[in-house]
Amino acid sequence: MLNVEIPQPSLEHLKRLTDDTGVFQHAKFIVPDREPGYCTDDNARAVIVTAKYYAQYREPQTLELLNVYLAFVLHAQRDDGSIKNFMSFDRTWLKDEPASDAFGRVLWAFGTLMANPPSASYLSVASDRFDFCVGQVARQYPRGLAYSILGMADYLKQFPEAGDIKQQLAMAADRLLDQYRQIAQPDWRWFENRLTYDNAILPHALFAAGLTLDDRKYLDVADPTCEFLLQNTFSGEHFSFIGNNGWYERGGTRAAFDQQPIEAASTVMMLRAAYEATQDSRFLALQRKAFDWFVGDNDLHSPLYDFTTKGCCDALGADGVNMNQGAESTLSFLLALLSVTETRIE
Repeated sequence: MLNVEIPQPSLEHLKRLTDDTGVFQHAKFIVPDREPGYCTDDNARAVIVTAKYYAQYREPQTLELLNVYLAFVLHAQRDDGSIKNFMSFDRTWLKDEPASDAFGRVLWAFGTLMANPPSASYLSVASDRFDFCVGQVARQYPRGLAYSILGMADYLKQFPEAGDIKQQLAMAADRLLDQYRQIAQPDWRWFENRLTYDNAILPHALFAAGLTLDDRKYLDVADPTCEFLLQNTFSGEHFSFIGNNGWYERGGTRAAFDQQPIEAASTVMMLRAAYEATQDSRFLALQRKAFDWFVGDNDLHSPLYDFTTKGCCDALGADGVNMNQGAESTLSFLLALLSVTETRIE
């Protein structure tokens, strides 16, 4: 049985990955890799992390980082409210970029900042930009819908009577229900015909929708999809997440590697939401087990979190740990850690 203390949250490696434009996507070991540049996905995650971190620890230097990431995200908005995602090191936006879920993460970032505003000025900026772009929610794919739901749920913590946001949230959650009803069978209680990337965000969003709108129909799908995901990722001893080298096609063979930190982070957050919805303490125990994947309770018994650099390695592969400590992995670790510490505080 693993016996590792939960580390104290630290932004040390996140600072290392950040310049005055934003957080770099990738690193060569612990050194920022300038060649791939930046992306809005990671800078939106960084807004979420720094807003949550500041809400817990009130360290003034955290706001310096938050301002960098928020400025990047604001600059990513187009005139119609949609989002540009990839930027090169010379601050040029990539043209004809592939589809992404950056919009949903941006809305989630604005919502997080609204729920945890360091000052009234941040609330004003986030709510203005949220209102400007929320009409884009209907255009999102399932994960974009899920991220958007989390943002709207946070918006309603600040403005609980906002009827238009409630309508948008219900629309997005209903779309996920429709997706589930089209796909799900007794032996496959899921939204898609395969388990792929950031899976736990989908039931997490429905837990959030059910709690926010006080509507059982969303929880009635969140519950079985959460359990289905646990059946396919928790061995009874430790978590083993779906690998990206083939994913898990319905009726096929589950890919064991490479396992990504984002899966552990979204599972930690899903399990916290499951506990909030059910008050079942089993989910708190599982939340800690999901977090412990980062510190060595995994298929290879190898830690991905680096207690020296305060960064997180990029993947758990068949041959060992990918030692590069990029933005997505480090931000995923921090999101998971802050979720666990929030749970302990409350």
